[in-house]
Amino acid sequence: MKKILVCMTGMSPQVVTETIYALARRPVPFFPDEIRLVTTLEGWDLACKNLLDAERGHLWRLVRDLSLSLKPESVSLVRLCRRSGDPLADIRTVEDNEDAADGIMTLVREITADPNKELHLSLAGGRKTMGFYAGYAFSLFSRPQDRLSHIMVPPSFEFAPDFYYPALRRGETFIRTQSGELLDAATAEVTLSEIPIVRLRHALPPSLLHGEIGFSESVRIAQQAFRFPELVIDLGSRKIRVGGRTITLPPTQLAFLVWFARRKIAGAEALRPPKCDLRNPVLGQEYLAVYQEIVGPMGGADRTIAGLRKGMELAFFEQTQSKLHKRLIAALGEEGARPYRITGSGSQGKTYALSTPAETISFAPL
Repeated sequence: MKKILVCMTGMSPQVVTETIYALARRPVPFFPDEIRLVTTLEGWDLACKNLLDAERGHLWRLVRDLSLSLKPESVSLVRLCRRSGDPLADIRTVEDNEDAADGIMTLVREITADPNKELHLSLAGGRKTMGFYAGYAFSLFSRPQDRLSHIMVPPSFEFAPDFYYPALRRGETFIRTQSGELLDAATAEVTLSEIPIVRLRHALPPSLLHGEIGFSESVRIAQQAFRFPELVIDLGSRKIRVGGRTITLPPTQLAFLVWFARRKIAGAEALRPPKCDLRNPVLGQEYLAVYQEIVGPMGGADRTIAGLRKGMELAFFEQTQSKLHKRLIAALGEEGARPYRITGSGSQGKTYALSTPAETISFAPL
């Protein structure tokens, strides 16, 4: 699995080498195969000069000191841009924040979309808002193999501009602090703290996981995915609203959902499906009444009506249920669709009912 390290970096590029040093020194080391440094235009110049310069760059000095296999082509600068495509110089206005958020979210979503990549995201550098957006994106999209961390160094070394990582041997490198004191760089203790996170990916709809949606819209969609279940049915337009999304359903699936919704509202017992290889005329009549209400007296597929007049078969029940669930999952994701599914219970002779609470089901124009 390819290991990707993403770091926020700005006016303190030291956090990049400190993070790599700490990851390499862990009991179970993390050696990145690829590094992406997310920065604004101001941070770009510092990163190029202090980290990536072929001769004096501290990143390549660290690579040599720790005998890492990292190659120059494996390190890239991700420059945050405005919606116009122009580089983002800094993050100071409302528009700057929105553009930075979109860029960071797009990067995290892109990396985590590949199951063969393992992401380690560091929040230590850059503007505080960059760290916030990165952490939020990580919460939305991260998978079990991904990790989030923050780096910490002693206060005496934190504001020393020449300190990039602890020296490997005492007496090798001395750092002058802001107060003028000389400190042995080998005495610095760099601590990497892994940050626990609530992972929300499993509950997000596919449109958020695989689309190109900006930060604000992603937050709105995520909030809808976690809202209290509500099912609104519009028979006239053949649409439903679930989880804040409006979905058009074919008549067979809509009739199936309406059938179960009305049973739920009426407080009816869970429904026992047709027995294998036997038609159930009562269930067929109940379903047909709803189906013909939707398609009208002159509408509908003759095959559907003709088949159900003789009774409902188990195959029709299971196929219609499965198609309805697939359509819900396509719009809402696996977890998002769960409150609106028709589920079976009971170890012997399952009975089926709509999961949505009766008090949250309504019929209205959409």
